[in-house]
Amino acid sequence: MPEYLAPMRSKPFNLIRYFFLLSLGIMSIATLLMTGYLQHYSSEQLLKLEKVRASSMVQVFENSLWPQFRPLTLLDKTQLLKQSSQGQLMSNVIQLMKGTDVIKIKVYALNGLTVFSTDPKQVGEVEEDNDGFKSALANVPASELAHKHSIDSFERALVDRDVISTYVPVHGANEKVEGVLEIYVDATPFIKAMSEQLRWLAVAICFLMVILFLVQMLVVMRAGNIINKQAAELEEANRDLDRRVEERTFALGQANLQLEAEVIERRNAEERLDQLAHHDPLTNLPNRLLFNEQLEQRLLQAPDHPHHLAVLFIDLDRFKDVNDTLGHFIGDQLLIAVTARLIKQVRADDTLARLGGDEFVCILNTQAGRETASQIAGQLLALFSQPFHINNNDIFLSASIGISFAPEDGMDVNTLVRNADIAMYQAKAAGRNRFQCYTRAMSVAAEERVRIERYLRQAIEHNELTVHFQAKVDSNSGQLVGAEALARWHSEALGHVPPVRFIPVAEDTGLIVALGDQILEKTCQQLRDWRSSGFNIPCVSVNLSVKQLERTDFPAHLAQLLHLYQLPATALELEITESVIMAVDDAIETLDAIRALGVKLSIDDFGTGYSSLAYLKQLPVQVLKIDRAFILGIGSGKDNEAIIRTIISLASSLGLSTVAEGVEEATQIRFLQEEGCSTIQGFYYGKPLPAAAFHQQWRSNTRPPITELHASK
Repeated sequence: MPEYLAPMRSKPFNLIRYFFLLSLGIMSIATLLMTGYLQHYSSEQLLKLEKVRASSMVQVFENSLWPQFRPLTLLDKTQLLKQSSQGQLMSNVIQLMKGTDVIKIKVYALNGLTVFSTDPKQVGEVEEDNDGFKSALANVPASELAHKHSIDSFERALVDRDVISTYVPVHGANEKVEGVLEIYVDATPFIKAMSEQLRWLAVAICFLMVILFLVQMLVVMRAGNIINKQAAELEEANRDLDRRVEERTFALGQANLQLEAEVIERRNAEERLDQLAHHDPLTNLPNRLLFNEQLEQRLLQAPDHPHHLAVLFIDLDRFKDVNDTLGHFIGDQLLIAVTARLIKQVRADDTLARLGGDEFVCILNTQAGRETASQIAGQLLALFSQPFHINNNDIFLSASIGISFAPEDGMDVNTLVRNADIAMYQAKAAGRNRFQCYTRAMSVAAEERVRIERYLRQAIEHNELTVHFQAKVDSNSGQLVGAEALARWHSEALGHVPPVRFIPVAEDTGLIVALGDQILEKTCQQLRDWRSSGFNIPCVSVNLSVKQLERTDFPAHLAQLLHLYQLPATALELEITESVIMAVDDAIETLDAIRALGVKLSIDDFGTGYSSLAYLKQLPVQVLKIDRAFILGIGSGKDNEAIIRTIISLASSLGLSTVAEGVEEATQIRFLQEEGCSTIQGFYYGKPLPAAAFHQQWRSNTRPPITELHASK
């Protein structure tokens, strides 16, 4: 055998001895470190908790006693020692802190002078160089844990106590620091309990370490025996090993290659899983989980000054219409196209994520004041000015954006996102395709909407809503030609709630269907009662919502109500706005079915919508109602009068009648008469009234025509 292949002889390595010493050292150090850390962590947490408790106590102190102490902070030491109110103040403080852990209280003026102490001997001392006092003076509470051999409490002296002293600023009405309150809290029971727990925990850790050490010793001893046995066998098989070295080396090489391939494959699989867990599979943007993690990390790193970062909540307007009309595949492709545009506009150090559906969110990570955030939001909205070309479709889309800022609008993920979401809904309510910065008033409005929704739901369930009626009058003859039924709600909890407050809530929550059906049925019932009593009002109109019109069974439901209350179809008229008609795909078919019953149809607020004349010609309507906004402009501008003339002329050419709503003055009526519109609705002839009052006012079924009224004046 060549000399370089001869086995080398060396002194046996004492594995067990070295392992024993090394393991014992490492485990001892680990035990000491863990015990020390737990003791330090418990003390830190105790001090943090005490700062919070002390701040709460100071708030109570500010609200209850500070006005009595504020004059003392203006005295010098000589005046203070002559002050005779210390006894009463001591009594008030003892009464306020009764039942708490507080054992001592000191009050300092801004110059460090002790103006009050439950230990009277300390009154007049100066603490201006104390670090805790300086920290509180800078509006930062400071706490310290110390062991006191003796300390004077309110009514007795305490010995061998662990005491936490906390310096907390006291604020005036303008949030300016007016003094410092030092609160001493007896933490002895907690420290004793904590020390006892730490001792038992240290014993448990030591016990576990000993067991782990013994187990490892057994394993190492067993390994040492195996190694010695294998060394002997290796010595005996040395020649055979030399012959097989080349073969084994090749085999190991192959095994290493296979192992490397497995490691690479596993790493790739882990990366794919991480990608799926933290990214949106459609757009490859960070998903809600990753967004929350990144925003939380940014908030932890945020310095304490306004507008460090901003959160933009982006929601696509009417995206559901794309899915409903073009299908989900086109909707997904549209989301991808929107993502591509947003990514190009978002800065490199900002974060864009998709929360789900058509909701995106952007974190402006750098300094983002309102002006910067507004500028970026405007740039994002500008991305939607051009159509998206998807599968041979040109899709026009807009977005609404809500913006919240840290720290003024929140310093946690949920609060910031919720407030940005609230601002986004405010942008949608303001007309979409715009952005809004969050304000506290928006949360108040959102809470108010929730409150209204809760009571409105109860009101509908308990049939609390009533119907008022406003007359429609022929101004030429003064005859009552109809009325409009209007929903009214008086809540025991909210008082009188105007329709402008509860109707939008009902529409957003879907309660409008139940509300509309209830008002429609009450109107039919009242018509039957009036006709039975001899009060034959020609026709009553009821507003129809988009949700009611979307119901395929609504014409059948309407027919059932007419049959139930024995009413001719001509006694009922349904008012629909232009926006309602355009929002329902099968509007014409549904309206044809209603018209087939004999029920009249009118377009409310005509001229404020966006339906085309070609579409209007297809509608089975008989009446156009001229919106109040145009009526108010009579006599103050030619534009409104020109619009009114156009509407009346259009109605005449299509064979439709017109009704002017919101009429309040005789000059408005005369203009409408001259232009060919004589059916008037508005305060000029009366406000909406309950059924009984309406019947009392119009039982003669007539009022003097406008010409007679004018002549009498």
